Amino acid sequence: MKRHFAALLLCGALTSTSVLFAQSSKTTPSRITLSAGIGLFPTYYKAGESSGLPPFTFKAGYDVSKHFSLGGFFGYSSTTAEPKIFEEGSNSHITNKTMVVGIRAEVRRDFSDRVQGYGGSMLGYHHADVIEISNITSQPVVRANDEPTPINPNARKGKMTYAAFMGANVKLTKRASVYAELGYGISIANMGVTFRI
Repeated sequence: MKRHFAALLLCGALTSTSVLFAQSSKTTPSRITLSAGIGLFPTYYKAGESSGLPPFTFKAGYDVSKHFSLGGFFGYSSTTAEPKIFEEGSNSHITNKTMVVGIRAEVRRDFSDRVQGYGGSMLGYHHADVIEISNITSQPVVRANDEPTPINPNARKGKMTYAAFMGANVKLTKRASVYAELGYGISIANMGVTFRI
């Protein structure tokens, strides 16, 4: 419930800001877009994790042509698994703070005056800080090298990643629109507001 309320609040605030900005902007066409969105659920939802902080994304794009743009992406997600007692007897939970930054290439197609579909790919850097926390001491769990563990303590925190996505924009005004997007990243599904500057 909190996640949905936060999504509505964010989208409402961004819409109001973008509409006011659009009314005071020049009428000349703009090639730069800024977007802010919120994830409907984390990428790690299937792992049984619940989010204390909804995943959020920021995008900036530049229209190279009418149907193609290049841009940057930033996303952050913080998830916490339900506390549990593991087979070896430890009483703990797992936290995962994930950040993704990348460069996006996007192809667009107009379906009507207001609706535009898009799809593309992203090359980025994925950083995940996964920690096991004791439910008793609230401190990170330190284990011996040969002791069983629910996570891989030697896993690399950062790696390069490739992602594909598809989505749709619906215009609200000449410069403001809302979007919905599916694809691998900080969240499997995102929605938010885009506006031109």
